[in-house]
Amino acid sequence: MAHLNVTFIGLNRMTGSMGLALKRYERKGGKHQFTITGHDYNTANEKEAQKMDAIDHGDHDLGRSVSAADLIVLAASYEDVEETLKLIAGFLRDGAVILDMSPLKEPSLRYATKHLSDEQHLVGITPIVNPKHLFDNDNSLENAAEDLFDDSSILLSPGASCIKAAVDLAFNFCSIVGSKPRFLDPLEHDAVLGMTEGIPRLLGVALFQMLMEHPNWQDMGWFTNPGFASLTRPLFDIHPDALRDEFLSNSDAMSRGLDQLIHALQSYRDLLREQDKDAIEAAMVTTSAHYEKWVNARHQANWDENAKMPEVDRNQTILNTLFGSAISKRFGGNKGD
Repeated sequence: MAHLNVTFIGLNRMTGSMGLALKRYERKGGKHQFTITGHDYNTANEKEAQKMDAIDHGDHDLGRSVSAADLIVLAASYEDVEETLKLIAGFLRDGAVILDMSPLKEPSLRYATKHLSDEQHLVGITPIVNPKHLFDNDNSLENAAEDLFDDSSILLSPGASCIKAAVDLAFNFCSIVGSKPRFLDPLEHDAVLGMTEGIPRLLGVALFQMLMEHPNWQDMGWFTNPGFASLTRPLFDIHPDALRDEFLSNSDAMSRGLDQLIHALQSYRDLLREQDKDAIEAAMVTTSAHYEKWVNARHQANWDENAKMPEVDRNQTILNTLFGSAISKRFGGNKGD
């Protein structure tokens, strides 16, 4: 049995759900025990997380909150990630492992090399949520759920120099909260997530900017419903500086994605101008069929058989050395243990 001190930096739906999942694991007799500390710039979130039993206690002092931690889940706003790593480095114990939830992994790995010691380790993680919650985009702490990571995966993106024990600890932690961890090279991660998360965010920003500059926006703004709010929600959930840094730091992948999106939009514009009913209908039918297939695949959640990772050059990545790694001696055991 191991006892681990876990600290969440940033309390939101993801970290709150991790805390609830750890509590569920303990209730079911899991052989490991956790003491969970929560830190957030908003003390109300610390109090709320403790009230909902996602953490054991809050600590508004950043350095003190991580000083005894074996594992730190970093969920700071993206524009604050480097500064946060810089601030906590002097307080971390040797052997501490940081699970970085930033939307991009390559920049965070560079920050870790710059600011952390050789005895402090960072592994990038990206949760892919339970299909049960796929259409729920409320990322507030109050919407945390203990099953958020069940029947899905957490992507692990360690750096090439990350030690095996740190990767094993990250792998087993992600298993305990309910997921099937999978490895994805940091560069490949940023390219893929730039398409599935970055482009939709930028599309929402661009749409809102276009409409707010419309001369009739003051009237149009009243005629809005959940579809519009869902698409533009990143402007509510994410700090403008975080959006700026995310887009700029992944500019190559975002630019390629935008070129493809612009081409698709121009094609639809031309079909609409030409009133090409048959072509538009064919596009809707084909796209709807593929969409249904995607939703069904996500709900089947058969990651082992169906969820293949993107092809990457194994000579340029660490994937081949990490797949199948043994569970850490310090934190051994299977997900259900």
